[in-house]
Amino acid sequence: MPRTVPHWIWRVALGIAGAVSIVIVVLAWFHANAIRSEFLIPTPHLGAFDIEVLENQAGRIELSRTEESSKPGFWGLDGGESYAQVATIARVTDTVVERAVRTTDGEFGPGDLARMDPDAYKGDPLSSHRIGFSDIVIPSDIGPHPGWFVDGRRSTWVLFVHGRGTDRLAESLRLIPSLVEQGFPVMVMAYRNDEKATSSDSGMRLWGLEEWRDVEAAVELGQRKGAQDFVVVGSGFGASIVSTYLHESDTIGLIRGAIYDSPVLDLEGVVGDWASDGGTSRLISRFGRWLATIRFGIDWSALNQLEHVSEFDVPLLLMVGGDDPEVDPTVAEEFATALGDDATFSRFEQAGHTDLWNVDQARYEATISNWLFNLLGPE
Repeated sequence: MPRTVPHWIWRVALGIAGAVSIVIVVLAWFHANAIRSEFLIPTPHLGAFDIEVLENQAGRIELSRTEESSKPGFWGLDGGESYAQVATIARVTDTVVERAVRTTDGEFGPGDLARMDPDAYKGDPLSSHRIGFSDIVIPSDIGPHPGWFVDGRRSTWVLFVHGRGTDRLAESLRLIPSLVEQGFPVMVMAYRNDEKATSSDSGMRLWGLEEWRDVEAAVELGQRKGAQDFVVVGSGFGASIVSTYLHESDTIGLIRGAIYDSPVLDLEGVVGDWASDGGTSRLISRFGRWLATIRFGIDWSALNQLEHVSEFDVPLLLMVGGDDPEVDPTVAEEFATALGDDATFSRFEQAGHTDLWNVDQARYEATISNWLFNLLGPE
């Protein structure tokens, strides 16, 4: 006769299974919280002041060597009360990076702490480039958002949608001079939960699921002010917003094309890679993302643009950094291939995330200028 398993063994097994299930749920709950903190809570785009100024004189500045301070290219150097722009690297040792510098605000002295700023400019189009502009108010469905408008000769406007951060109008200052030279009016917009913008009920970044309505409001405002049509630029997080706008808005007939810089095309993939890099198990990672859907309203499928390739019906320029630590550049390449003739793809091998302009300004501006010319023709 088969032996009967004692009831106490079943009770122990069920108790262990229950305890394991509770542990999994708790860990997944905490992982969902971590997803919210890392990806959904609006935060400034710059980190800690962790670069020390060692010397500053005669157009050269010596900085403590870090991964950030030794990046090639043209960058802002933010010291809080002071601001400068650093460019050519003149000398590198194990502890020191010497670069060309131009101070635009305040003064940097030995012992001051700073941080690198990819925006490269501080202020507005007038203070940074002596380009006249006007402040605008974008009347979205939840309330007003601030923005800038630079007038131009053309009837096609360029609308700039910034990346991660809460005070990022200045991100557009890298591109504005080139666009103005080509005659384009430029509108730069803030969106919900930015500084000085209207907050949403949740107060969270939803990667375009709600923010696309702010892009629509900006397009409608531009149309009322005389724009015939638009090219939309999305940087990093902003590209995700633009993608959802292109899927959802009734105004997409006004869009001639879109430019994506370091686009986030599959948020779930980015979050999954981030969890894996942090040592989170695949089970907890998946369960945590599912809880994030339930708790925070994140629709991962809607934010996976590779699943919505057929819904894109405007030409796209996609530019990515070959050394992007946040977004796998091969995803953008796969996306561009799937789009076919509607996509133009450009990879900047030495660049990271949304710092393509900083690493190679001439190529970046030429890539955009040539694409706009091919799309729209001369003035």
